[in-house]
Amino acid sequence: LIIAIYMSYELSQQLKSDGFSINTLAAVIHRNNGRRSFNTMEYYCIYIVFTNTTVVVEDVEYDIEGPALAFIGPSTNILYKQSAEEDSNYVVAFSSAFYDRSASDSLFLNSELFYNDSQKIFIAPTIATAYDIKKFAVDRLALYESAEKGLYVSIAHNTIEALILSGMLYISKSSVGNTADNFSHIDTVNKFRVLMNKDYRLNKTVKYYADQLHVTPRRLTEMTEKVSGKTPKQLITEKVVQESLRLLRHSKFTITQIAYEMEFNDEANFSNFIKKNLGQTPRELRAKTGVLKNRQN
Repeated sequence: LIIAIYMSYELSQQLKSDGFSINTLAAVIHRNNGRRSFNTMEYYCIYIVFTNTTVVVEDVEYDIEGPALAFIGPSTNILYKQSAEEDSNYVVAFSSAFYDRSASDSLFLNSELFYNDSQKIFIAPTIATAYDIKKFAVDRLALYESAEKGLYVSIAHNTIEALILSGMLYISKSSVGNTADNFSHIDTVNKFRVLMNKDYRLNKTVKYYADQLHVTPRRLTEMTEKVSGKTPKQLITEKVVQESLRLLRHSKFTITQIAYEMEFNDEANFSNFIKKNLGQTPRELRAKTGVLKNRQN
């Protein structure tokens, strides 16, 4: 049972082949057969907003005033609302394998830009003008698109880095400093988060992820606590709770169907899990429906 509408086959194949893509929002929607809902899967996305737009991220609505950059992490559900001039806004998508080449790259991918506890999107206004951003981030990539692939990949990596650095200006210095102290752990924690966002339905144990990362569960716990302040078990639980709550509030599935969708043995186990973590039963939570709205000024 799949709720999210995933990226089109064509766009997905391009990302799998190159690990990177940049397209206008209009092109992305067209390739998705006109559907406006997406799941970012294992990819990181930077939405370059030149004209004012509205997006719904994990059922929360955001108005974005351009020029701005919106950073969205892996396994996130997005709905792009209808807006004018959709061929003016761009979506940059890339994999961890494409971008992550150094400790600083890992720091950026594991930062609040893509893993924000308070909301699933990080919106940053830009210092540069819309003209300058388009010239640097869009036109330059188009210029090198037909060049030798290694050169294009280097230009793409450089472009992503510049966009990320622009967003990092709006993250608190204390947050960046605390994370920077743990460079030796960041790469492993980043890989854990990507794996967890992909496999959390089928695999909810710390041991599974530790085995995949070739570390002990205790070592993985030490790393995630130092980098994020949370244990891997807490991060897994938060993800399962978040997705379960989304299905309860916004799908037409029965509670039994949702339990099996989330890979619980039965409805009773699912209900106990939800009651333990949210203090209410699935039936009580299901009664609370509606899309939250958070307007960005």
